[in-house]
Amino acid sequence: MTKVLIIGGLGFIGNYLAKECLKKKFEVTILSKTKNKIKNIEDIKNSVKLIIKDVAEIDLEVKGFDYIFDLAGSTDNYSIIENEPYKDIQMNCTGTIALLEACKKHNPRARIIYASTFFVNGQVKKLPVTSDSPCSPRGLYGATKLAAEHFCKIYANIFGLDIVIARFTNVFGELENGENKKKAGFNYLINLAVKGEEIPVYEGGDYYRDYIYVTDVVDACILLAEKGIRNKIYYVGRGEFIKFKELIEILINETQSTSISIPSPEFHKKVGIRDFVCDNTPLREIGWKPKISIKEGIINTIKHYKKELKKN
Repeated sequence: MTKVLIIGGLGFIGNYLAKECLKKKFEVTILSKTKNKIKNIEDIKNSVKLIIKDVAEIDLEVKGFDYIFDLAGSTDNYSIIENEPYKDIQMNCTGTIALLEACKKHNPRARIIYASTFFVNGQVKKLPVTSDSPCSPRGLYGATKLAAEHFCKIYANIFGLDIVIARFTNVFGELENGENKKKAGFNYLINLAVKGEEIPVYEGGDYYRDYIYVTDVVDACILLAEKGIRNKIYYVGRGEFIKFKELIEILINETQSTSISIPSPEFHKKVGIRDFVCDNTPLREIGWKPKISIKEGIINTIKHYKKELKKN
């Protein structure tokens, strides 16, 4: 039986990944810093092993696993203006080094799938973005994730660790916190529309975004574990030139809501990325393609937030 460890497995993407791994008859262990999001795995909690521990303290816990999915880390650019700049370093750098050290000592043959982000690129002039595109992150989040990518490459080179880097684009879908506009902006807007509130859209949405539904990301993660090329970078996104305002139009049509164009906040202008589309050709070459359309993903998410609204 294939044994997998999902670090950050109670989170948005992690809980979907855990459920899909169970469907594939994998033996699943989740490592999480806290139990705060345990409700996300309520339906599978008796089928997985749960370890409550900070990844920065991981050690013998890595023994015996075939695949280790590292989904832990910070999730937005705001720590630096919330007087918590070391949060990104602790979660993205210290945590990654701890995992690499643990695997070096106790499980050097494991395949590690490291979840990175398109924020490592910063604002790239030429689209679509590939693994050869320049990286010039604009915030601590992207900078520390890029540093962690380099740590992975160094440990792979020196100690022969088997690592695949997956750079996620904008991921959305059900079970994401619809109240958190720092981490999940589109989910936040979908939730506003469901509640009948006006949708504020930066600059009218006249920019390209590479949004992808969460289950397609999970499919990519598992495929990268099984077929990804060692030490290669893969972009996990739809790779389609879709403007954000097109997504908003779908949302408005499905909820009969309205939108308003607002200027981007100054901090967002400094750390945000205006246009982004990835080249997912390497991922498609090993057999992946998205199964859920943008519209279907939006409809699924709307239904979820409507159910949540009725509960409250």
